[in-house]
Amino acid sequence: MPRLGSRFGLMLSAIISALAMALSAWTQVIPAAVASARLPARDVSVTGWQFSAPGAILAAAGSVFVADSGDDSVFQLSAATGALIRVVSGPFYQFSDPDAMSVAEGSIWVANAGNDTVTEFSARTGALIRVVRGSQYRFYLPAGLAAAGSDVWVASTSSVTEIDAATGGLVRVIGGRRYQFSTLDGIAVAGNRVWVPNGRTVTEIDAATGALIQVISGRRDHFNGPDAVAVTGNQVWVGNLNSDSVTELDAATGALVRVVPSLPNIPQAITANALTVWAATNSGAKGSDGLGPHGSIVQISAGTGKVVRVIAGRPYRVGDPQSLTLAGRDLWIANDLYPGPGGSVTEINAASGALIRVISGRRTRW
Repeated sequence: MPRLGSRFGLMLSAIISALAMALSAWTQVIPAAVASARLPARDVSVTGWQFSAPGAILAAAGSVFVADSGDDSVFQLSAATGALIRVVSGPFYQFSDPDAMSVAEGSIWVANAGNDTVTEFSARTGALIRVVRGSQYRFYLPAGLAAAGSDVWVASTSSVTEIDAATGGLVRVIGGRRYQFSTLDGIAVAGNRVWVPNGRTVTEIDAATGALIQVISGRRDHFNGPDAVAVTGNQVWVGNLNSDSVTELDAATGALVRVVPSLPNIPQAITANALTVWAATNSGAKGSDGLGPHGSIVQISAGTGKVVRVIAGRPYRVGDPQSLTLAGRDLWIANDLYPGPGGSVTEINAASGALIRVISGRRTRW
């Protein structure tokens, strides 16, 4: 009996130890005071952590969240200072190639293209709420995420899934030939409409019922590889990968308003407000300094469709920009590769384009 008791005690101790280690991995908290006052105002750089491959970026609850597909984690930064608040990671979150994010009812939702799941965690504490998975959701390489009201919308390769944000329960899966879904990446929800670019067309869906409203053809509206989409007010903005252009549609009718042609490079991310549209473009080629791939941010007037300015160059460190988000008066950009492996996040004044800071996990030389 003493031997059995000893074994039981050892087993219980091992189980408790394992649980403690697992629970500690749920949210790895790094001290908030990482933006040292001794660093240059435009360069927030700390030791002990670094970005691997920043992808999706999202502003919510006074923070900016950066999904890093290189190390399957989400960085939470202060929107006011750029300081690191915490790194959300660990096996229970099941992050795997996190490719898109959205916010709904105080939670951050993350689409994991690597394991066909969606993770929900608290925007305030980083605590895990749930991981949504299962064949009934029809997730397959989920790469687009949008939230509106009480629902979260997930764009997978050939279908769109609507989830109840309160419970994580399935509302419906939308798909079939009529919708013409193909290689879905972006998705946007505004009011009672869902907009989905399909690589050749853009599909408009009734958000209340999931019913098809229309499929807008590439021929009529000059789509050529539509991939990124943003909606504001009565405007829908679509980035065209294959023609270096942005198409504006009327949100009420889907009619073509204009095409903004001849952007510097490939528009692979887009965001907008009532006055301005920002497109993140990437050349896919190295710059003259050999540090590429280089990229740029194109600022477009929402009223006229005219290009206001192109933001690029060494101080901004914009390269292979994957995603954009607006936080108050500022625009935040997630840069996957530039300068070199590790990536960075650039913050600029949205109105003037003035550089505020570049955030990375290590010092970089220029």
